[in-house]
Formats: sequence, structure tokens, C-alpha cells
Amino acid sequence: MFLDILCHGNSVFVPGVIDAPSSTCVLLSDEKRSVLVDPGGFSSMKRLETALSDKGIGVEDITEILLTHFHMDHAFNSLFFPRSTVHLGREYHSRNYEEFGPIIGRMYSTVLNSWKRVEVFEEQLLWGSIEIFDTPFHSREHKSFIVSSENLGRVFICGDLCERQYHYHQMRKGMRSDKAAALFLELYDKADVVVFSHDRPIYKE
Repeated sequence: MFLDILCHGNSVFVPGVIDAPSSTCVLLSDEKRSVLVDPGGFSSMKRLETALSDKGIGVEDITEILLTHFHMDHAFNSLFFPRSTVHLGREYHSRNYEEFGPIIGRMYSTVLNSWKRVEVFEEQLLWGSIEIFDTPFHSREHKSFIVSSENLGRVFICGDLCERQYHYHQMRKGMRSDKAAALFLELYDKADVVVFSHDRPIYKE
């Protein structure tokens, strides 16, 4: 598969004023499919549309969506791709989204109801090139991926297992010693590129 980073994620947050993070969105493509990994949230909608348009890709061309987890800053834009099959962790079933509130809960329900086809991850290898790792520290259905790409080598898409580069540096310096940090560092060492959900990637030399 070829791998392109369409939009870099951000962590826009001003206490009491704005809370509008959005995830990094990755495009995977081969002769059979066009895949978006974490298509992002409302605040990245225009950047995603522009990035796809620049590549000559329409919403109908996206065949699959992979979600590291089902939070709106990663998954909201999935509702714009009606032909896609959504892939995510089975555990997303176990949450009562109505409890999120009359507005946020309805937003989750709207996104869920927009999905025509859903497949939960059953194996640790998808399409022969995407390794799937159970990383439930941020959310019970959270998964991380290592993609064997043709253009960038092994790419670790860590989702919110490690959101930003400075979190990685905290882990590497031993400032964190929890299970999430240990697993992130183990997977980091297996990759050539690390894609953070709310920051720019690291291209290892």
C-alpha cells in the first residue's frame, strides 16, 4: 500500500472558550481500495476536502475507513463517505452513547447511523499489510496500526496511545513508566515513521 498523510492533527484547546482537536488523517491506497485512517473531526473538514480534491479523489472513491477509536475528533468526518466500510474495535458496541448528553449523544448516533457497513477487527493482520494492536488505554476499543507501506516503510499509526511528540519524549526519558508508555515504545522501535494523532509525524533516519 502507498501511504499519504492528508491532514496533520492538532490539539486546539482554550479552557472555557474552545475545544476543537482533530486527528491526523492518513490515506492508504492500492489497486483494490482507497482507505482513510481516522478521517478527523469538524475542524478539519475543509482541509480534508481540499487534500482529497488535490489528489482527484471524491467521497465516493473511499472504500474503507479505519478508526483507531470512536471519538468525534477522529471519526466525525466518516459520515461523509457513504460507500465506505468502517472498521474499528469490537468494544465500541459496549458504550451507551446516549449518556453523552442530548447534543453530543445525538451527534454520536448520527455518525453511527450513517455507517452502511461496519466490520470489527477480528484478526491481527488486515489485508496482508496492516498489523493491528490492542491499545485500550485511552478508550476501550482503541487500536493502533503498523502499516507496511511501499513508499515510507513501516508506519506506526498510534492514535491516542501517544497523542503528541512531547508525550513521546516524556516516555523515552523515563518520565512515564505505565503500560501504555511501555507498549508505545516497543511499537515505536519497530517503525520507520510514527504518525501522531495530534501532532506532526516523526520520520526516523
